[in-house]
Formats: sequence, C-alpha cells, structure tokens
Amino acid sequence: MKNGIYEAHFTTDRGMLGSGAVLIKDGHAYGADDLQFYRGEITQSGEDLEVIMEVTRHNFAATSAFGNKSVFTLHWRGKSLAQTAFKMDCRPEGVDVVVYVSGRMLREHE
Repeated sequence: MKNGIYEAHFTTDRGMLGSGAVLIKDGHAYGADDLQFYRGEITQSGEDLEVIMEVTRHNFAATSAFGNKSVFTLHWRGKSLAQTAFKMDCRPEGVDVVVYVSGRMLREHE
C-alpha cells in the first residue's frame, strides 16, 4: 500500500456502518471514525493484505457492531487494489457479524 490518507467505508453483512479516515504510513495504519480510534500493522504479500488492528472505543452513546468492549483487536484480511485502494473483512471475536472495509486513497503522503 502506498503511504497516504484513505477514505474508509465500513459495512457488515447486515448493512452500512459508517465511514472514517485512515493514514497509511510505512506499513502502519492509523485512523478514526465517530465511534473508535484504530491503529494497526499491515503485512502485505503481493496484493494480499493482513492488518492486526487495536481499536479503542471513544463514543459509547451509539451502538457498535463490535459490541461494548472499550479496547479490542481485529484481524483484517483482504486485497490491495493498485496500491491505492483496499478491500478487507474480519470476523470480530464474540460478535455474530462479518465486517467489511473498503478504502481508496484521497491523497498520497511521503
């Protein structure tokens, strides 16, 4: 994945969750949305992607597809598309839902 700022859209097998912003820099991802902050390490082999992400919830006023934990880990797997976009999914532990994320670069970052 190229370093840059990405727009990310989160959905589940039950519908849309929302959007967030992600900075990808040197194999790491940092981002936030209206419920959570997240940071992770990206492993890439060709177009295959894996991201181990720690998520910290900052807003408990709304319902989260990930449950009520304040800190948890997600293991995303998916594909890089032309190094400027991605599609991944994960199955959070303890929650009966599949979460999908798709992202595209908004601006390259050096």
